Amino acid sequence: MTRRSDQIMRAAAYLFRDAGYQNVSVDEIGAAVGLTGPAVYRHFAGKHDILVRTLIGQVELVQDMARRAAEGTAPPERRLAGLLTDLENHAVHRDEAMLWRRERRHLRPAEREQFRAAFGTVQRHTRSTLAAARPELGDGALELLSLALLSLYGNTPEIRAGLDDARLGAAQGAIARAIAWCALPESAVAAAPPPQSERIPAGRRERVIAAAAALFNDRGFHDVRVDDIARAAGISGATLYQSFPTKTQILRAVLERGAEGLLYVTAEALAQTPDVLDTLVGTYVDQALGMHGRTMRILATDAVYLDEHVRQALRAAQREYVAEWVEAVRARHPGHPSAEAHAVALAVIGVVTDLSQTRRIRTRPNIRAELRLLGHAMLTPPRSTLPSAAPGECETGAMTEPTGQRR
Repeated sequence: MTRRSDQIMRAAAYLFRDAGYQNVSVDEIGAAVGLTGPAVYRHFAGKHDILVRTLIGQVELVQDMARRAAEGTAPPERRLAGLLTDLENHAVHRDEAMLWRRERRHLRPAEREQFRAAFGTVQRHTRSTLAAARPELGDGALELLSLALLSLYGNTPEIRAGLDDARLGAAQGAIARAIAWCALPESAVAAAPPPQSERIPAGRRERVIAAAAALFNDRGFHDVRVDDIARAAGISGATLYQSFPTKTQILRAVLERGAEGLLYVTAEALAQTPDVLDTLVGTYVDQALGMHGRTMRILATDAVYLDEHVRQALRAAQREYVAEWVEAVRARHPGHPSAEAHAVALAVIGVVTDLSQTRRIRTRPNIRAELRLLGHAMLTPPRSTLPSAAPGECETGAMTEPTGQRR
């Protein structure tokens, strides 16, 4: 790969991160590196080719870090510390470094399989490194915690708000150690949950919102047509347009319903309990595992396709909700700075959302108890659970390319 190709992919990653893949043109990517749109085609077949090579390259870089940690010969706890340090530096200094969390749904089937294979290798190596440090854990717990660690670093841009690199790295590192050493219950003690069947709403508008949420969650906003939504809702396209003139208005309704519903349910629960932090964790876990949990993932992936004034309103609702977490964290830990409390709250919300929407995780017999314990562990991270390690120390191998500067 040429230096110019690498520049194009890096610029595209920042643009995709900020505006969403579908909102970025080849001309804009070219302009970001001083090229015309046609000149970009000398290096790539098109915008989709840029996305594919960017996402595969990102996951392969993390795969190399995880492999070196798993195959190292240093003591297990030090190899785990080195892996977490490498992941922390990679994510903190390059906010676009794990773009796949949001944009991988745009991959075509064969490309998706290639990505899944690479990500599966990342997870296996992470799980192996964690297993060496924590041999008492079973396979299920190792899978859950390894995915939680990767989710934490994939949520870095959302967690950052208000923190510089040093403070973000310190906060995220402490949370990662808390995840790595979280004590989980024995899943075997709980009966498997009965299969859930989603009720079809009686009202026409509610059927449209429910059908759209399921489709957006599975395929992404841009890959769903209005006719698909109408068919899933059991109505004609003409009838759907009477309630929602555009697909964007349907997306807005889905996300506003989720944001307002979460605020309402949380307020109701908090009014009946003295333990605010425990109620916040429990309520969010229940919502994430319920039928509306997908709304939070749609918010993370597709809100970029709404008008700015709508996004501002959604962000305002999010701020109201997160403010409850920040106040509760600081009440439990009075010395916790507000910005760090905000970061840890967003980390818990992001990790619980990702895990709850991972099929093989959400069907674990004791998943509610596990996610609650994980959330509480993250909210009270230890100061020094693992030995300190410099990036790439202890034969895990330093990252093979410079971290660069965050934009």
